Amino acid sequence: MNEELLGYCVGILKPNEVIFTSFTPPRMGEFVLIRYLDGKTESDVLGMVSYIERFDRFLPEDNNPEHVESIRRIYRIQGMFRSRVSLLGRIRGDTLERLKYPPMPGAAVYRAPAEILLKIFGSHSERTHAKIGKLLTSSEVDVGIDINQVVSRHLAILAVTGGGKSNAVAVLLEEIAKRKGTVLVVDVHGEYLGSTFKGPDGTNVTNTIDVEIDLAALSAGDIAAMCGIDFDRSSRQYYVMMELVDCVKNKRRQKTTFNPENVDLFSQDADPNPPFIDDLIGTLRSMIGIKRSRGNRGNGNDSDSEDPCDFLETTKTDELIGTYIRLVNLKNKIGDKIRDNVLPIVDRIGRFGVGKINVLDLRGLDYDAMDVMISHILLNLLNERKKYVQEGEGKVKVPVVVVIEEAHIFAPKGTSTKTKYALSKVAREARKFGLGLVLVSQRPKGLDENVLSQMNNWIILRIVEPEDQKHVQRASETLSADLLQYLPSLNPGEAVLIGPFVKVPLLVKIRLSKVRSGGHDIDAISEWERFSM
Repeated sequence: MNEELLGYCVGILKPNEVIFTSFTPPRMGEFVLIRYLDGKTESDVLGMVSYIERFDRFLPEDNNPEHVESIRRIYRIQGMFRSRVSLLGRIRGDTLERLKYPPMPGAAVYRAPAEILLKIFGSHSERTHAKIGKLLTSSEVDVGIDINQVVSRHLAILAVTGGGKSNAVAVLLEEIAKRKGTVLVVDVHGEYLGSTFKGPDGTNVTNTIDVEIDLAALSAGDIAAMCGIDFDRSSRQYYVMMELVDCVKNKRRQKTTFNPENVDLFSQDADPNPPFIDDLIGTLRSMIGIKRSRGNRGNGNDSDSEDPCDFLETTKTDELIGTYIRLVNLKNKIGDKIRDNVLPIVDRIGRFGVGKINVLDLRGLDYDAMDVMISHILLNLLNERKKYVQEGEGKVKVPVVVVIEEAHIFAPKGTSTKTKYALSKVAREARKFGLGLVLVSQRPKGLDENVLSQMNNWIILRIVEPEDQKHVQRASETLSADLLQYLPSLNPGEAVLIGPFVKVPLLVKIRLSKVRSGGHDIDAISEWERFSM
């Protein structure tokens, strides 16, 4: 085994950290081998270089320029390197054993040979571990992540714009597709439309799901949220929506109750009710008309009109009008996506999306509607997985990984959203039920710290802003200050991997995805030239 000697351990050595000096420059983040005799036994300890400084013993810090110049004339200044190494453990076959006491003073430090790194980091099972790239400091060594740990312990993928998030997600999806895994990608901007993920037999397993919303299947609170009605700011409109939805649902149930005297058995129209949103709007319109004819006090003695709903007298005309405007606006914005009696998203995944990369296309929805849809899907997925694991009767019979793009929008710091609640619930409870989360964000400081802290695995690409770095460090128990200092200097596609899905924290160059996906910058010059021809 060809080993390159770097230097020797000096100073006070600790079980988790040593200092060594050398004339040969080490590289930040590279693995080193510390070898010494422990009694009569030769010990090999693996470590990672976490800090490097260069100094010269003839040039103390308080030297003035004239002294430096004179020394330079008579002495060729080369300098030495002093490096700090974070110790990862004593090598035992293909595993690492934590040290109980420090290495010996004067222990030799070598560059870790590729053979040893391959033994430790390349010994994982092809069945369970996805090859996503290579060690940044040793391109011969493939890096695999444990997909089971992604499902059970969740994953955060964080970086600045252009840092390589989309490629990292695409690589992960490629690897899951090869293993017949089931994924739901919440696609906010259509970045994954047109992508072709291949199964183990080479067939396309991408399943695009166009969002269709059945308002009648949602709670009144969800419909209010889609309309932008917040309880704290618009409690009276919220009350109107609660009562209205309950009233209309009751009326529709009564209409569809079988009665041979009032049902045309030969009618081609199977549903006697109008579209649910039209029913809501029409009921409110009737109530506003009655209210105006009676006066704003709601006195029913001035008119013989029948009250459409029994809460008419407890509301004011402006409350009804405000709610009416919100519903009409909702229909104008996303009416093309509202359908009655559509198959729920979770049912579609359970029936047609098993073993596929399901891409939920949310383009065309505003963030209020997206928030409701994502939270609704997450909670239903959790319930169905619980039913299947506990009772064997759930609609989703396989583990599912849910990828949430733009996670900082749906789980923002300092603001309550329905998705934030759903993410927290899933992150806490889903470990035993096979529902994994992958949160993707380019604004870590905007992502709720409590949600972020429940992601046990991390792929952290380039992060420059200090507050983003601190926010990530606060949320992660395993991101040390040594690893934190790497983040601003990472190139696109280079990442720090930490968490139980890898054996030890790693610096990795993530491979390029073979699947075409969004996330790339637009070539504005080429676009201008094309349209000016």
